[in-house]
Amino acid sequence: MGDPIELLSATGLLQMLRERRLGALELLDLLLARVERVNPALNAVVALNAADARRDARAADDLPADRRGPLHGLPLTFKDAWEVVGLPATCGMPQLAQHRPLRDADAVARLRAAGAIPFGKTNVPLAAADHQSYNAVYGATSNPWNVARTPGGSSGGAAAAVAAGLTPLELGSDIGGSIRCPAHFCGVYGHKSSYGIVPTRGHIPPPPGTLATAPLNVGGPIARSAADLEMALDILVAPSAPDAAAWSIRLPAARRTRLGDFRVALWADQKAYSVDARCVEAMHAYADDLRRVGVAVDETARPEIDPWASDDLYVAMLFSVVCAGMPEEVLALTERVAADMRADARSYPARIARAVRTTYAESRMLLEQQQQLCRSWRRFFDSYDLIICPIMPTVAFPHDPSGSGPAHIAQYTRTVLVDGRPCPYLNGLQWPGLTTIAHLPATAVPIGRRIDGLPMGVQLIGPYLEDRTPLRFAQLVERALGGFVAPPGVL
Repeated sequence: MGDPIELLSATGLLQMLRERRLGALELLDLLLARVERVNPALNAVVALNAADARRDARAADDLPADRRGPLHGLPLTFKDAWEVVGLPATCGMPQLAQHRPLRDADAVARLRAAGAIPFGKTNVPLAAADHQSYNAVYGATSNPWNVARTPGGSSGGAAAAVAAGLTPLELGSDIGGSIRCPAHFCGVYGHKSSYGIVPTRGHIPPPPGTLATAPLNVGGPIARSAADLEMALDILVAPSAPDAAAWSIRLPAARRTRLGDFRVALWADQKAYSVDARCVEAMHAYADDLRRVGVAVDETARPEIDPWASDDLYVAMLFSVVCAGMPEEVLALTERVAADMRADARSYPARIARAVRTTYAESRMLLEQQQQLCRSWRRFFDSYDLIICPIMPTVAFPHDPSGSGPAHIAQYTRTVLVDGRPCPYLNGLQWPGLTTIAHLPATAVPIGRRIDGLPMGVQLIGPYLEDRTPLRFAQLVERALGGFVAPPGVL
């Protein structure tokens, strides 16, 4: 019989809509019925506006073909960090539980202008600041592969909804792996875009009404196929509204068009960052799969960077950004907890305590270090087109709401089992940060292997502003080796 219509790719659904084999209202009703049936076990979709969506879907079905955009009639949910007119925008924060924006986030507006029909919001962690998705407003979201496991965060509800067929496409955001971690945990595709190419005004955090662009944070799509990612990215890429009068963005074509022509490196070892040996083994097997379809994979090539220094720089910049708007009592508590724990200089409590007090002069020094790091990556990409890396230390781990205190402090005492031994929970930032600190694009792809019955994914890291290169590689590999597989429990 094949998969249900709701599990088709976004591009496949759009083709059916264009050919009038499916109506926008018909598709919306299928998705709403699926949300009613499947979502209670997952809690991925946490808010709906069916009335407005049905009104918009009826209008879409009546619109002449010559006035239809590239996403015409496609119903979508949105991560609850993005402001969407007609829906709440809480980012999991109780103080924003009643926030109803009067204006779409800029990236949301681009998707709506292209014909998308917003109908719901998907869950996030408190302030989009965790690799799990639970909060006091909406509760916890579960992984469709195993409801005892997390779908990841902060776009955990988004990735779970895509994997479960509750939405064909999602708009995620990523500063600490928040697109890539959930894509990996849920067995879907995700793209962390190059910094600055997708407008982020209307994303929470920072607080509603903020106009300044947050350093490091990017927007990007989550989908069931690599082709969907590029289709969505083509719509999302734009300068910020104040710059649009004079600036435009044109992403270059992919460096290669044939799998065998790509120059590919594989970074799969435990020498610097935490990663389970079974994940490393799966990545080497994936490299063998690539070789069988004609890809030459270099398993020894590395950028000329110090991974520990890169991680230190990332932690310093990340927490100077995410803690910038926190009240003084939280900043003081961050310092006090580090002192009480007698944390060594490279521990997370100590590094974060330093980061939250970053001065302007120190931030300028960090920016210079970042530029030096970016230059080292540019030299690497003179010889290679992309490098394949882990996304997280493990596959999806069990729900763990342990810990006390606000924000990051609650995460200090958590651990994740890597090779059967506990490692710091915040080591989940290591592999995502490798890419984020250098502003690089990274495409998360499923590799067709399971560990403990859970999907395994990797990130394809490409050169800055050359997002189409990892996206093209992902598309070609998907055709050659296969791609998304629906979790058995949602069929």
